[in-house]
Amino acid sequence: MRILFCRVLLSVAGLLVFFLSDQISANECLKLGALLAAFLLGIGGVLHAWRVRASAITVLVRCVVPLFYLDAAVKGFLRSYFGMRPNPNAVLQAMFATDQTETAEFFLHNRVDLVQAAAWFVLVTVAVLLADRHLQRRLAVRLSASAAVPGRVQKGIAVSLAVFLVALHVNTTMRRENPALFWPLRYQQYAQQLDAMQTMQQALTAAMAAPRDWDVRYAGEDARTVILVIGESTNRASMSLYGYPRATTPQLDAMRSRLLVFNDVISPAASTVESMMTMLTPADLDNPDAWMAKPNLLMLAEAAGYKTFWVSNQTRNDGWIGMLAGEADESDFINYGTGRGENNFDANLFQPFAQALTDAAPKKLIVVHLLGAHPSYDMRYPSRFSYFDNKHDGVSAQMASQGRSAWIRRQRDEYDNAIRYGDYVLGSLIDMAEKAKSDRPASLLFVSDHGQEVGYSRNHAGHSASDKSGYEIPMLLWNNQPMPPSPAARAALESRPYQTDKLDATVLGLLKIETRYYAAHDDILSSTFIPVQRYMNGVRYQPGTLPPLAAGTHGVAR
Repeated sequence: MRILFCRVLLSVAGLLVFFLSDQISANECLKLGALLAAFLLGIGGVLHAWRVRASAITVLVRCVVPLFYLDAAVKGFLRSYFGMRPNPNAVLQAMFATDQTETAEFFLHNRVDLVQAAAWFVLVTVAVLLADRHLQRRLAVRLSASAAVPGRVQKGIAVSLAVFLVALHVNTTMRRENPALFWPLRYQQYAQQLDAMQTMQQALTAAMAAPRDWDVRYAGEDARTVILVIGESTNRASMSLYGYPRATTPQLDAMRSRLLVFNDVISPAASTVESMMTMLTPADLDNPDAWMAKPNLLMLAEAAGYKTFWVSNQTRNDGWIGMLAGEADESDFINYGTGRGENNFDANLFQPFAQALTDAAPKKLIVVHLLGAHPSYDMRYPSRFSYFDNKHDGVSAQMASQGRSAWIRRQRDEYDNAIRYGDYVLGSLIDMAEKAKSDRPASLLFVSDHGQEVGYSRNHAGHSASDKSGYEIPMLLWNNQPMPPSPAARAALESRPYQTDKLDATVLGLLKIETRYYAAHDDILSSTFIPVQRYMNGVRYQPGTLPPLAAGTHGVAR
């Protein structure tokens, strides 16, 4: 047993390397360490006590230890990419609601970080297994002469350790941390969540067939068009409209006088589904499950007499978002490939958008869901928009001085190309709305679901819940009605602090819908708007340049 204890200590030391390199948290290290020790001591102790060949214990070590290290390496990568450990609300949606092509794109885009994670896994695993082999040979020779046949005490200890291993798995938290069970249980949790979501949505739709208690009343003109354009992964820090040195938004810059450009807006989450669950429903950070019991924007609009349209460049079967889109009177998904894994350009939305604009319905709500600047960035624009490839300018010089790698600088160039193409798409949508029926009030609100970290704070390109860049988004409004009368009033309106978990109130205000679910104090355009404290990944948000948030936190700490 002495040699087994030594081998266990060596194996647990490997987990400490992952902890010291900030790939797993102290809590994860303790849990994984306890489980690894219990596996080796429980099963290995029984094998030793009943005189099973020593090679069987070696096989156990060489199978179990790499599994634990692989789990630590994967969690380390996900922590770096998402800014949080895997959880069912954000990371699991992104991981499991995907397809083969999008997965291949993900691996291609994140190949540098993946290689680093793989290198950590290989180096630690090889080092520990080689040290274990040396330790086994050295102690086996030293202890072989004095080794005795295991007696009742040793067998009792071995059985106790095996019972302890089983007892650990009675605890739900510990059972979920077992690397052999972690991912199957997480997928099961995701599947159950999706089934429950579908059941709840069906029940909600059925219960809301006669929405008498919604107190819905339309208080606008006879005809009105409201367009909600939802961007994807767009960070305002890369938009010249917001002061970025590169000319990434020339069309929006040219129409600046016709826009309200809100300069202090953040998303409620750094992932699409979590954000949109609060943006388009009465749910918010305080009540994230309210979407299950209260009507969403499409339901309220339809109850007020609007015809609703959903025009999307994302996949039709996209979990909750797909179910929400199904509420629309007409939906058009132009991406017949595999969603975000396709380089199907957003300009392909122009035709179905134009058809919605010319529809004869007097009152229309048109939702346009873009692919925007979702990774991989170079798949989001045609080659003629490669304006910033290998650009040597102030942006590239600043990134180099900040120690950003050549790969990250290249990713920024591609991201800025995607932003410039997005400017062309959004500018064209606004022009189309402006040229449509001018005899009716019309508004177009653009907002991104979340941001993107592309070398603003660190050497990382992708989603991030730990960086402010993952949340700081653009929001702008065009309408064919008069702007605020004075520059001061306009500037005050544009500088209002806002978080888009309250976006449903602003859209209801544009729709001129009065209902018990409309809160004027959450409508950024309302004269009774009241700012509230905003949160990013459970941390209070403060505008300005700050270091990245502490990775690994999640939830709202209020």
